Amino acid sequence: MTHKPHSYRADPAVPEFDDTAPIVVFDGHCVLCSAGVQWMLRRDPSGTTRFAAIQEPVARALYLHYALDPDRFDTFMVLANGFPHTKWAGALAAARTMPAPWRWLGGLGRLVPEVIGDRIYDWVQRNRIGWFGARQTCFLPDARTRVRLLSAPASTATEPAGQPYPPDM
Repeated sequence: MTHKPHSYRADPAVPEFDDTAPIVVFDGHCVLCSAGVQWMLRRDPSGTTRFAAIQEPVARALYLHYALDPDRFDTFMVLANGFPHTKWAGALAAARTMPAPWRWLGGLGRLVPEVIGDRIYDWVQRNRIGWFGARQTCFLPDARTRVRLLSAPASTATEPAGQPYPPDM
């Protein structure tokens, strides 16, 4: 499905938010998803990528806007340059927000046909809770990286330094 860039801006159900940097929407209760966010934060501590748990209002509204079920959460999403990337494309888009060598892997992953990548993604997604477990509460990063959460209060937000997001997402 093709989407117009930034179509959510015209949707009154989606609260306003800063979309100038890529946003990774993840399941804050999923141990694998939360560990993935922690992994990204450790390897790119000064990056610009923001994170939003699906349990937050903006992330839920984005999912509904793109006809995804936020309660079922069958894919994480990377919102970059106004476009949603889900499943395998989302995993590659997340990698491309990272510094090298992870960015390169995100580019190389495009060699895998999307139909195959989506099947692998779906298999892991279906089994993630059984394999890795679930948290009773949402993951929250430490105070230093909390500013990168989309739900961070505006009074504590600062513009993180980092590499600009590539426009070819």
